[in-house]
Amino acid sequence: AVVSTQSGHYGRGCSTVCMSQNGEVIAVCDGEKTRVYNIRADKVILELDRPRTMLVALSPYNTHVITWKQYVVDENTPANTPNVEVWSISEPQDTPVYSYVKRSQVQWELLWTEDEKYCARLCNAEVQFFLNNDFTKVESRIQRDKIGGVFVPPGTNPYHVALYVPSIKGSHAFVQLYCYGAFEKTAAIANRSFAKVDSVDIKFNKTGKYGIIMAANDVDKSGTSYYGQTLLYFISTRGESNQIILDKNGPVYSAQWNPSRDEFIILYGFMPCKAAVYNTKCDVIHNFGENHYNEILFNPQGNMVGLCGFGNLRGKMKFYDTTTKKMLSEFTASDTTYFEWAPSGDIFITGTLSPRLRQDNEFKIWNVKGKILHHHRVDKDVQLWQLKWVNSPTVLPAPPIPAPLTSKEIAAAKPQAYRPPSSRSGGPQATRKLIDHGSNLPNVNDGVYKPHSGNQVSKQALKNQRKRENRAANKATDAATTDSKDFQAAVVDEREKKLKNLKKKYTQIQKLKAQQDSGKVLEKNQIDKISTEKELLEEIAKLEV
Repeated sequence: AVVSTQSGHYGRGCSTVCMSQNGEVIAVCDGEKTRVYNIRADKVILELDRPRTMLVALSPYNTHVITWKQYVVDENTPANTPNVEVWSISEPQDTPVYSYVKRSQVQWELLWTEDEKYCARLCNAEVQFFLNNDFTKVESRIQRDKIGGVFVPPGTNPYHVALYVPSIKGSHAFVQLYCYGAFEKTAAIANRSFAKVDSVDIKFNKTGKYGIIMAANDVDKSGTSYYGQTLLYFISTRGESNQIILDKNGPVYSAQWNPSRDEFIILYGFMPCKAAVYNTKCDVIHNFGENHYNEILFNPQGNMVGLCGFGNLRGKMKFYDTTTKKMLSEFTASDTTYFEWAPSGDIFITGTLSPRLRQDNEFKIWNVKGKILHHHRVDKDVQLWQLKWVNSPTVLPAPPIPAPLTSKEIAAAKPQAYRPPSSRSGGPQATRKLIDHGSNLPNVNDGVYKPHSGNQVSKQALKNQRKRENRAANKATDAATTDSKDFQAAVVDEREKKLKNLKKKYTQIQKLKAQQDSGKVLEKNQIDKISTEKELLEEIAKLEV
């Protein structure tokens, strides 16, 4: 394989590639050596003779590079030989500045804060923290019986750390959010427990104040979904930890934060899935309807978003203005396996890549309105493995938003139902020629058959027709009366349900107040619940009128 950018080639036979966040540095492994290049200067700034390297990562400020290779024990490699090595780029040395054993590829790399002040490493039942890239001593630790994952949200001081503790011997799994340094179990800012989950992922917003917990089970015990079950929860540094209620059954395909706003989009439910926008109160503020999507793709500036269906879907793409929620364009990019916005936010690249599709590998550059700006097909004997825009050091200004589609353009883009030629405007008439054998055939005029031509309707037929019309009118009247009664009953029933729920919450508040009076220390969410008593009584009074 060849790694190539606009300024030149960076290696042949490469096995993995990693680009820095600011687009200045690229690390390339070819199975024998790992080289770190400065893209702008077009030169090698670090070369490591490390065979069998399979994964590579860079720190946020490009001060360190991390390599991972398969853990093996043989004649030349004794047990517990480190397979993860941390190398200094800013001060190159002949030996790594830090190394450790990590057999799996799950969270194998170090996790830095945005400013590289702190660095976290997950090792079995402990999370170790290092200060200012000093790997000679551990600054702080988190120790539990078992740790399934650690997450470092974006943002700087105050720093936060999220911890996932899996289920042990039938106990509940849970996620806890801590402020850095206060890692006691009782010092968690927010806590969320789960009855049983197989994996947990947390997606934080740009500032790191809010996060979406995706708790997944590989097997859906209810048997309704082949894809297992995924539950979503909202967590914040303010202490909130609420479940996100979805109004359609089925898998959760994607959940993504808007890079520039405190709102997120979720794709959920059986196909065609629903796409909805939520705020930080977990309320739906907009619904995009149902379609065949599985990807949410915000541009870096957050003023446009694409809802797309790739992989086993047909490659349909719809783009929206995130402010007005109006559709900007709709088109299809067939056989797409890769998508990425350019740093400018107004164009993007799609690719058909190996190993997902090994034939007809190619990439295209599009604008938001669906115009192809560049199309490159590789040779038949060449496979395209990876694409990547060169990152920008900063977020570029938001691009202008194209004009939204008109109602006529949206209607024209929708697939039309098949209509036979006889039903189309200006189409051929549904006529049939008859052969004249010399006899006077009924309903025939100039050789063209016309139904009921020249026939007189009998009195009995008119009488039967009036009976049918009267029965239809009576049926419509009865249906309208029934619908009105059902609607009134539904309104009353809905009001009674709401009143019952409000009274239930009022009872719970009274119990919490009694516990508080007895000296019990309540949690923050319980105190917040007590503060809503006045509003609750006002709503109850309105419904009882």
